[in-house]
Amino acid sequence: MKNYRCFLIFGLTIGLTFGIAALLCSCASAPKTKHKTQALYGMIYDRDNRPVPSVYIYVNGKYQASSDIQGHFVISPIKPRAQYAIRAVKPGWEEIETAVSFMDPSHILYLHMFSGDHLLAEAEAAIGNKNWDSAGTFLSRASAAGAETLPSEYLRAILARSRGQYGEARSILKNLEETGKNIPYLWLFLADLCQYHLDSREEAREYLANFLALRHDADVEQRLAELREQAQAPAGKHGTESGAAGHDDTGENTGKDTVAPAG
Repeated sequence: MKNYRCFLIFGLTIGLTFGIAALLCSCASAPKTKHKTQALYGMIYDRDNRPVPSVYIYVNGKYQASSDIQGHFVISPIKPRAQYAIRAVKPGWEEIETAVSFMDPSHILYLHMFSGDHLLAEAEAAIGNKNWDSAGTFLSRASAAGAETLPSEYLRAILARSRGQYGEARSILKNLEETGKNIPYLWLFLADLCQYHLDSREEAREYLANFLALRHDADVEQRLAELREQAQAPAGKHGTESGAAGHDDTGENTGKDTVAPAG
């Protein structure tokens, strides 16, 4: 009986020892629990707070995502408290570059993008408000964004004229003329510059005739007729009466607007 008890105690001791060892080995070999992958959610809107789709998102120089039809995008995986360089690219739109420090999953990145047309509209508004410096900045940004050449250069000419840079305005418009842009108001703008600011009535007559070849306008016909009469009048009889109607002392058009708004 005594031997049986010793055998039982010895067996329990051995079993307990192996059990503890197996448990320790199991704990040591069990895989560690991985942290859940985190993501940065973003939204892209335009100047009018409308979603911008198909924007390519680059993170630290590598493509990561593109915005959907609602302007949403997701960057994953991402590390908390890490710095990321974000670049948003879309043809015809101004690129966005920003640095982001991701803090927690509730962090949402909001981006506003301007298209070339948006920037031209801002430039036109700045010209209307006589904010010449802002207008110049918007036009430079529009050009960098790939805005269409015609409205961009046309606004540049308007800005030059507004600043009193009449020769510069004519050069810009003549460059557009050389590209084959046969647009009525391009000719009328050149005629205004030549007649009212550059004292070149011969050129003004040429440009007015070009305008009338494309579009009928009774007022422009009358203006051209007066310039032709002045050219045939004896020396000293020309005066400035033909340029007085509808214009102030600076030559700015105060009546019918002969310069079409860009775009």
